[in-house]
Amino acid sequence: MSTTIVSDSTTLIILGKIERFDLLENLFEMVYIPAEVMREISRKSDGVSTKISAHALFEIKRATDNVTLKLLDGLLDRGEREAIALAKTLKCVLLIDEKKGRAVAKTMGLDIIGLLGVLILNVKRGAITPSEAVAVLERIKQEKFRVSKKLEEHFLEVIKG
Repeated sequence: MSTTIVSDSTTLIILGKIERFDLLENLFEMVYIPAEVMREISRKSDGVSTKISAHALFEIKRATDNVTLKLLDGLLDRGEREAIALAKTLKCVLLIDEKKGRAVAKTMGLDIIGLLGVLILNVKRGAITPSEAVAVLERIKQEKFRVSKKLEEHFLEVIKG
């Protein structure tokens, strides 16, 4: 996997709330955040935007692929459109968790990963233990991160090897 990635908002918000940006640092040298995604994060009063701004891992970047932005207009929210357009431009993996956004990104040929994929990679690389990954899963569910029963069962199978 690349050392750079483009991120939509959900994973950043969740990891910021639980103080676990280290899970991204373990895997990536740079996380690009589209300008609109950062605006979405900044509208919340949870302090995550301040944590992102103070962290060297993150860089805000404008999405300039107007063709892709127009193509996806009305289909996805502005942040998701910019994240997909930027990932396409930079030829980076896209960190996205919303089901519809993931489906659109896949149809556009992008490689994607979600928050559970980040946890799995951390376990596979020995950065965290399977039991720590389960503890993080429980913590992110407390932050209203929704995981289907089927996806959670798959996640548990994969991390326990």
